[in-house]
Amino acid sequence: MRFRGMCPRRVFVLFLVGAGLFLLRGEVGSHRRDQKGAVPWGWLRVTAPDVGSRFYAFEAGEVLGRLVEGALPQFSGRLGEGCKDMRLAGGTEIRLGDGVEPGKRSCIVVPLPEGCRYLMGMPLNVNRSGTEDLELLPGIGPRLARRIVDVRESSGPFSSPGDLLRVPGVGRRLAERIEGRVTFF
Repeated sequence: MRFRGMCPRRVFVLFLVGAGLFLLRGEVGSHRRDQKGAVPWGWLRVTAPDVGSRFYAFEAGEVLGRLVEGALPQFSGRLGEGCKDMRLAGGTEIRLGDGVEPGKRSCIVVPLPEGCRYLMGMPLNVNRSGTEDLELLPGIGPRLARRIVDVRESSGPFSSPGDLLRVPGVGRRLAERIEGRVTFF
């Protein structure tokens, strides 16, 4: 498996160290879905000038202003109004930059690369993933990943695990094996 190109190297190592510490704390079972099916917390990356990029855990329903108050207090009073009340979503990166108002910070939300999202425990989007990301799935090597991308580009996006059966080399057993680990939308 190759991890090159998915995340900056330092960020990836920091993420692995953080995940290891999290597991050592004994909170393995706390990442469960509530009655409505929503994950009660998630991970995101915040990139800010003079600080760089860092991953942060947050609770469902938390807003950016509250996260920044605790994690980046030097930016707390300088967030623009639209940024303070923005609801957080897992698997995203929030880029804090210079705002339109002097002394205020703007925020841009972009999705993290699919490989990073998958390593955070989120399903891998088969329709947005490159070959290196697809290789993270069990049973998929470089050649099969290339075939998946080729079929997607020639025949259009996949809409279900059954659609993967049109890729030479993908059988029912493999489709069932990766079904809970992938998404198509």
